[in-house]
Amino acid sequence: MDNKEKKFKLFLNKNRCGGDQCAICVSVCPTGILEIGDELNMRVAYIPRVKEGKAKYCTSCRRCEFGCPEWCIYVLEEEEEKLAEKAKI
Repeated sequence: MDNKEKKFKLFLNKNRCGGDQCAICVSVCPTGILEIGDELNMRVAYIPRVKEGKAKYCTSCRRCEFGCPEWCIYVLEEEEEKLAEKAKI
């Protein structure tokens, strides 16, 4: 998910995620924009996704990030994103 107005991105490491077997990120989201999707990862778990048309309601509160026991969902601020791009080079 990319939110250009607020200058942050929500990043999910799909293959690390426990998905529907965990779903903590979905339950702790105060705006309710996350849901369990229909995409399976290599752990045979259905991973979360942002509900259609709800991305603009993300407040970047990081509850999903802090609540995730697998550390697979991140809120990347614009500056962090630039550092991540530099690290790839």
